[in-house]
Amino acid sequence: MYKVILIDDEDEVREGIKIKTPWAACGFELVGDFENGRDAWEALETLKPDAVITDICMPFMDGLELAQRIYEHYRALKVVIVTGYEDFEYAKRAIKLKVSDYLLKPLNAQEFTDFLSKMKRELDEERSSKDDLTRLRSQLHQSLPLLKESFLEKLAKGQVSQDELNEGLEGYRLKLKGQSCLAMVADLDAARGDVIEHSESDLELLRFGVYNIVQEIVERENGGIVFRTREQKVCALLTGEEAHLRLFSQTIASYIRESVEKYLKLTVSVGIGTVCSSLDQLPRSFQEALSALDYRFMLGGNRTLCIQDMEFGRRTEVRYEAGWENQVISAMRTGSMSCVVPALRKGLDELRNSGASADQGYGAVHKLLAALMNWVAETGLGADKSLTDDLFAQAQSMKTLDAIQRWLEDVCSRILTELSSKRSNVVDSQMREAEQFIGRNYMNEELALSDVCGFLFMSISYFSTLFKQHTGSTFIEYLTRIRIDKAKELLAVTAHKTYEIASLVGYSDPHYFSVIFKRHTGRTPKEYRVLQKGIS
Repeated sequence: MYKVILIDDEDEVREGIKIKTPWAACGFELVGDFENGRDAWEALETLKPDAVITDICMPFMDGLELAQRIYEHYRALKVVIVTGYEDFEYAKRAIKLKVSDYLLKPLNAQEFTDFLSKMKRELDEERSSKDDLTRLRSQLHQSLPLLKESFLEKLAKGQVSQDELNEGLEGYRLKLKGQSCLAMVADLDAARGDVIEHSESDLELLRFGVYNIVQEIVERENGGIVFRTREQKVCALLTGEEAHLRLFSQTIASYIRESVEKYLKLTVSVGIGTVCSSLDQLPRSFQEALSALDYRFMLGGNRTLCIQDMEFGRRTEVRYEAGWENQVISAMRTGSMSCVVPALRKGLDELRNSGASADQGYGAVHKLLAALMNWVAETGLGADKSLTDDLFAQAQSMKTLDAIQRWLEDVCSRILTELSSKRSNVVDSQMREAEQFIGRNYMNEELALSDVCGFLFMSISYFSTLFKQHTGSTFIEYLTRIRIDKAKELLAVTAHKTYEIASLVGYSDPHYFSVIFKRHTGRTPKEYRVLQKGIS
């Protein structure tokens, strides 16, 4: 059963369609009906419909504006336009917005029923194409050769020369267009033990399903390149203009997560590196994407994780090499000593069993300490210098590896405690700046979530999570509350007309202001003013 919502400002038309249409027989469940596009847009995230049937001409937000927003944020959602206007210009705009169909009023009940049945068949075919493990198995055996995968992974890791790069791009017919590039890495959140209903072969097919979805989206939306790493992660190399690539990558990441959850019934997290100006800098972005993905351990799965959100401050150029120190740093990034302690012990146990001399042992510890101090500096949070000063001298004073192990665990614990405290202070400060920015600009009708994120240089998904945790409200809920509180104040202490107050608090439409005001206070602006005068 597919979910559908209906939007029409004419109550009789809306009720007629609701009552006369055999929704269940056509394979649909009507989960909501609305009289304008704005209310429908606000309900989309909660209702999660598969299709939207909407009129064009409506108050507050018309059908074409709603279709535009859906196209930008919910590409998989089908939109059907229903209108009494036989104007070809409307049809042309609807086609550009990827509207599924364009129906004319008055609706014939049988024709509408036939249309719903047709749309159900289309939805069935789309779902079947994603869910069919047999099809995925066939595509798996026809996928890019292993050599191509190996070349792309070496490219991402900076292990190819300029000649090898040119030969590989030409030989595998790979094209990277645009002046700038960026790496993003997607990984299934579910561990093997969390998918017990699938055999090992089916689990591999699901991994390939993730790869197939990422490849389809990236190639269609960006023309980038997608490959799988040896660790079964899916990497996408995106190219484009630097000014738009970072935000665009977040949009693609959200679409990937939505599609994997919808078609494979699983979740993925996506790590995103910084934008690079040339291909020779791509390994940095790739490693940053992997590092961003490490934060999943701390923040939870089904997330888009941008390295610029995860690590504050300017980050210096880093050489990433496999080794004990990198395993410890990766554990430190999780923020949990339960991850750090095993990483420390593993490296020290290997050192014990290696037969290395004391000097070689101290050298390995010094290398770890250097990596640890560099990581603290890279976070940009400025931990107390007393935590990292004289570490080399302190290590040199230790006489046994057992003593060094206890000391290293203590050092790492104190560093994580300090950085966690400072990171919380940074976040609180940023959220207070966001509240102040909204307080200065709430009267601007065009104020949007992207404006606040642009002011803070923070991604939309990361800001939304932090703002909800800080205020207990979404951005729209918070902004509406500020506007309504200010309106109540003006109604109580001034003689301004209702339409004047609406304009002063960010609503150009007085009627819509009245609807919102009553929804939040239980009274119209006029009733509220009368009540306040009676109290005074």
